[in-house]
Amino acid sequence: MDFARKAKWTFVLVTILFSLVQLSSANHTSINDTSIEMIHVGLILDAQSWVGKIVDSCISMAISDFYSQNCHYQTKLVVHTRDSGGDPLLLLSQALVLLENFKLDAIIVAENSAGVKVLAELGSRVKIPIISLFAAGLSLSSFEYPHLIQIGEDESSRAKAVAAIVEAFSWRSAILIYEDNDSARPILSSVTGFRLDQHVALLTSSTDEEIVEQLMKLMSLQMTVYVVHMTPILASRLFLNAKQLGMLTQGYAWITTDMITNFMNSMDPSVFESMQGVVGFKPHIPASKELRRFAIRWRSKNLNENKNLEEMEMNVYGIWSYDMVWAVATAAERVMTRHPHILHQETRLNMNFTTIRSSESGLVFMDEILQSRFKGISGGFQLTNGRLIPKEIEIVNVFKGDRIIGYWNPENGIASIMKEENHTETNSTSSSKLEGVIWPGGTMNIPKGWSLRGKRLRIGVPVTNEFRELISVVHDPQTNDIIVTGFCVDVFKEAVQSLDYEVHYDFIPFEDANGRMAGSYDDLILQNYDAVVGDITIISRRFAYVDFTLPFTDLGIGVVVPKINNDIWVFLKPLCGDLWITVAAFFIFTGVVIWFIERPINEEFQGSPSEQIGMIFWYSFSTLVFSHKKPLSNLSKFVVIIWVFVVLIITSSYTATLASMLTVKQIQLSSRDNDAWIQLSSRDNDAWVSSDISNFTFETRRRRANHSPEEYADALRRGSKNGGASSIIDEIPNLKVFLAKYPSDYTMIKSKAITGGFGFVFPKRSPLVQDISSAIMRLREEKRLEMMENKWFNSESSFTTLDPESNPNRLNIHSFGGLFLVTGISSISALGVCLFQKRQSIKIHLNSSLDSLKGYFNVKIIGRQKERS
Repeated sequence: MDFARKAKWTFVLVTILFSLVQLSSANHTSINDTSIEMIHVGLILDAQSWVGKIVDSCISMAISDFYSQNCHYQTKLVVHTRDSGGDPLLLLSQALVLLENFKLDAIIVAENSAGVKVLAELGSRVKIPIISLFAAGLSLSSFEYPHLIQIGEDESSRAKAVAAIVEAFSWRSAILIYEDNDSARPILSSVTGFRLDQHVALLTSSTDEEIVEQLMKLMSLQMTVYVVHMTPILASRLFLNAKQLGMLTQGYAWITTDMITNFMNSMDPSVFESMQGVVGFKPHIPASKELRRFAIRWRSKNLNENKNLEEMEMNVYGIWSYDMVWAVATAAERVMTRHPHILHQETRLNMNFTTIRSSESGLVFMDEILQSRFKGISGGFQLTNGRLIPKEIEIVNVFKGDRIIGYWNPENGIASIMKEENHTETNSTSSSKLEGVIWPGGTMNIPKGWSLRGKRLRIGVPVTNEFRELISVVHDPQTNDIIVTGFCVDVFKEAVQSLDYEVHYDFIPFEDANGRMAGSYDDLILQNYDAVVGDITIISRRFAYVDFTLPFTDLGIGVVVPKINNDIWVFLKPLCGDLWITVAAFFIFTGVVIWFIERPINEEFQGSPSEQIGMIFWYSFSTLVFSHKKPLSNLSKFVVIIWVFVVLIITSSYTATLASMLTVKQIQLSSRDNDAWIQLSSRDNDAWVSSDISNFTFETRRRRANHSPEEYADALRRGSKNGGASSIIDEIPNLKVFLAKYPSDYTMIKSKAITGGFGFVFPKRSPLVQDISSAIMRLREEKRLEMMENKWFNSESSFTTLDPESNPNRLNIHSFGGLFLVTGISSISALGVCLFQKRQSIKIHLNSSLDSLKGYFNVKIIGRQKERS
């Protein structure tokens, strides 16, 4: 009996001892080694999650590998593992239990939850490092939490990488789908590189019905670019439901952050299949022999020990946790070597928070970890501002696996796989640097970023009958059809037809029960239409409510007046008074010179004094019409040639200036009508009635609205003194219609670009705005827009813009100073030569006469002498 009792107690004692040994083994503790300083590190993870299982196995391998290579070290890490079950409250509870039961030197957290922020605050209290294997967002900065070490990208870098992809494929905006928690929410405030049309927040507790409801709301929108930022568990449900709704087909684009992409290889095959065509980001881990050997050993080790890891792939968190353990173990040894006394100081925390005892060991340990520099399996290990940030991010495309299509980094932007070819390029966002992307639906055609999805657009049009050439709405009483025509409609149809995709639409008249306009133009553009087509003026205040395309008409407003001319002396105005006097003087001077040269040898220049004076004037002025007779003297011919050239230049300049002045004079207001004008505004008069038209300098101003081109003409014919108008102020497209009907009677004398012309109206952020604007520019460049104007306005030459205040410059003497100098010198020279020739002729004649007299006297003398003899 005693033997049986002793045997029973012996069995119980052996069982207890065996359990203690197993517990010690589970905590990686060696109770037999008393000469080594134990560094206690807490490890809190979700034991059932993918990342928890991978991190736990990698940390175990890291400790084993580190101390097998450094068996002489005086310190050794002892890891105390606790399961949080993914609950933030349990995460904090497990941390408090560890702090009370062990003299912890650090805590490693392998969870991305709200509890990390509480642990960061706790680490600041007890002065020990808190190492989070997940970047917990922008709020947990190293300045606010100096004892927090984070691994991975922050939200700012994630948002910039996503913005680079959106810009690279020329998408104007995207929709963000994120998980509404402290870990994922900060990306919303970080998105600045692209426009968010909408953002949708999902909860981890959201049911499939709630997820489907949100996705169907997104399907009703036109945008088809989605950015997803959430935990893998919620993302799995999102993509499965999106696949069922047909949102992972051609035309859609899905972008995932590293929060999802890092775990794709560990996702359920059905989830991975639903993500085909997704573009995502992953931290880049440089390939190396050490990494390859570690991955092989990890798979071989866990294939036998943990069947749950059999289908899992090594991910970046396992690699980072392996290097992080090496950094912590190395730092612990440096602390032991440099500050051996510090490690023996107590640091405990009571569960009731009544007593907190901290020492310098945590501060020194934190400093040593932050100074770690070595080459690990993840590449160069170095902490910057309390973070381990990858130097480069892989851009991957999910299609039967995840293949790398390019890289991104904050300094150089997007880089191709052949990075050596792009090492000199900076801030690149070109999609040409990426390998061909296979998008959802198995196509390589880049999604447009938006889709009408077969929707017929409701196009609102104004109802009016004044300017039917611009837009006209007619109801067919027989068929009850609505016929919409006009220049604006033709431009819209041509623009839509030039797009590389189909747009279906119906014109909806903006009318009341009586068939009249149901409100103002401002009321029209605020209606719930998909677009508005008509003579809608682009003005700044309307951009607060709608978006406009580029204008398809001329900008601004103008003034139209009758073509009138009451000045009977306008022919004198091309030349200034001094020029008239100079020209007349040179006419007389040239005639006198020619008369002086020709009179001795030309009978036509001889006669009575009155006849000779008449000949002087007639000959010089006959050169105006080139009807002068041919002179006989070469000197006269020289003078006439130079003078005819001068006359040709003067008459040509006079003709051109007079023609310009007559054109302007025809369209200037008469002096008695300049004190009155009438404004017959366009139908969209709200657009510019309040605009600054003070530059149109008229004194009396009267305003009328909603008139037709026929009433414009009638008002101008009657004039301002007979109840009509002396001028019309209106927008240029309306004036084109008016002048096309009355091209010979009226014209425009002035214009000011104080309005933006006519444009098509779309709701704010409509993706059609840019495409229709591009189409309008193509129509303008190809001159198809001009052809449509000629078709509807019937005249290419009736529209001229002239300013009555800017008359052509009158010609003055300075304009022809060189010509007068040339003709003056030539005439004086010819006159001088003529005088010299006359002098020589007289001298020869005198000498001949003297010789004759001398001979005569000699003969007389000789005769007398003979008589005397």
